[in-house]
Amino acid sequence: MTIRTIINSNDPPFIWLDVVNPPKEELANVARQYGLHSTSVEDSLDPEHLPKYERIGVVTFIIIRAFDEAATRDCSTVQEMTRKVAIFFSNDFLITIHRTEQPFLTALVGKYQSPPPAGAERRKSFLPRLLIEMINDAIDTYGKPLAEAESAIDKFEATVFGEHELGDVLQRVYTEKRRVTQMRRMLSHTLDVVQRLVPASEPTAPLFQDLRENAESMYSYAEELVEDVNSLLGIQLALAQHRTSEVVRVLTVFSVFFLPLTFIVGIYGMNFDYMPELRHRWGYPAVLVGMGLVTLAILLWFRRRGWLRG
Repeated sequence: MTIRTIINSNDPPFIWLDVVNPPKEELANVARQYGLHSTSVEDSLDPEHLPKYERIGVVTFIIIRAFDEAATRDCSTVQEMTRKVAIFFSNDFLITIHRTEQPFLTALVGKYQSPPPAGAERRKSFLPRLLIEMINDAIDTYGKPLAEAESAIDKFEATVFGEHELGDVLQRVYTEKRRVTQMRRMLSHTLDVVQRLVPASEPTAPLFQDLRENAESMYSYAEELVEDVNSLLGIQLALAQHRTSEVVRVLTVFSVFFLPLTFIVGIYGMNFDYMPELRHRWGYPAVLVGMGLVTLAILLWFRRRGWLRG
């Protein structure tokens, strides 16, 4: 386990500990020292836990999930796509817990390694600002993958009416749908966390409002993409059904054309002792002409009904 002290100030007392990949025993020592609830500590160790918010006494516990930059394009589960950060905070401490290094958090650590401003009034807004920036940065990690998903959906839309293999297109569209749906799910839970955060003071109220707007905007973005990909998937399935219907229609037309001819041939296939045209030179040609007239009548009837239109 790596425990880094990012900020340690005595005027007034405040400490930020960043804990990376902690074993249960050592994390239990940190929990006892700062009065962290045992159930919250267990949740902080669960790699698949969804974003959440809870307040126990004076300690607030939240979980946020940031999109993993190293995630591959074919992954679609929560644990494959995102990385969890558990945050415990109170007036005089902030503890962040995560299993692996995360770029957005590393950048934030580098930015805040200097001591916080002195003075009680200025220090009152320091923790909310730090917390808001941390959550905002985590939300912003979804911006790039959502933009990539939008670009992929646009490409799929351009090939909807093309001559591409439908099965391959449907598989890629469905994979993109799973990815976008998972991102929307994470942003929905994150938005719930953000909405439950309460401004610590009046000066930080606009910052909390900006955070809520950013979370709502990113969630709306993901929601729109889910609707777009669902519509695209519906169009693809409708096209597949339409193509199948076209094949069935052509086969039906041919079967209707040959049905009366088959009937006539079936009758003439019987071994009659006397057949009307046997003693007439033009008997069989007359029968063939009759078959042609039957086919022509069916063709004209189909055209009148509009059944031969594409």
